[in-house]
Amino acid sequence: MTAPGWPLAAWSGWFALVAAGAALYALAARRGRWPWWRAAVFALGSALTLFAVWGLNNPLASMTDYTVALMTLGQVVSPFLLLGFPPAARLQWRSSGNRWWAAWLLDPWVAAAVFVLLTLGVNLPGVFDTALADALFSAPIGMLLLVSGLMFWAQLLPGSTGIGQRWVAGIYAWLASLPMMIIAAVWVWSGHVLYTPYLDVLCLWNLSPLDDQHYAGLVMFAAGLPLQLRAAWLLIMPGDDEDQQDRMKGRDSTTMGVASDR
Repeated sequence: MTAPGWPLAAWSGWFALVAAGAALYALAARRGRWPWWRAAVFALGSALTLFAVWGLNNPLASMTDYTVALMTLGQVVSPFLLLGFPPAARLQWRSSGNRWWAAWLLDPWVAAAVFVLLTLGVNLPGVFDTALADALFSAPIGMLLLVSGLMFWAQLLPGSTGIGQRWVAGIYAWLASLPMMIIAAVWVWSGHVLYTPYLDVLCLWNLSPLDDQHYAGLVMFAAGLPLQLRAAWLLIMPGDDEDQQDRMKGRDSTTMGVASDR
């Protein structure tokens, strides 16, 4: 059983998306005179996005590789892309002019619901097997995971968060990470292959389908560690004074912008 790779249009769409995002970011960073290290972090996130897209192209080659690609888009890329923006810039996303989209995409409850439901839904055998049967289905799945990751991680970073207390944000992050950890545990300790398409193919790394599934579970465990660490940080560590200053600067610039509009 083989899954055909992506057509040129799918590749072009992803590359165009990353290129457009990089161009818009470069323009905003130049205008705002953001620190160079934030631009480097955003560039790393963009590079990881393209790396993950390459892994989505042939999901049947290895369940471990496919999981690396999915987890990179859903868990790893998001904080890098968001950290490329200073807290004051992220705060601007909640200004009155952006309320038409921020009311949904930056709502903590919406973000948590989308994140958890996609984490569970993508790994259901019916959805997972469909993506394996036709690699083209993995492209929108990857896009949805990227969007859900951005929505969720935005709630864990200063400026873009809609959660008032750090300890609440920590519990919020920890609870939302549990479904992924449960799925990873099932993959690691299951005694049989959960996704039948992998029974008919030879893994790229000459692993048995069951061993490949076990390694995929370990990858999911590892991908969930940054979220667990962020949750622990929010629960244990006090607030960062620099972040508070950036928030105040963002509020001042927002007030000035509203006054000038009036």
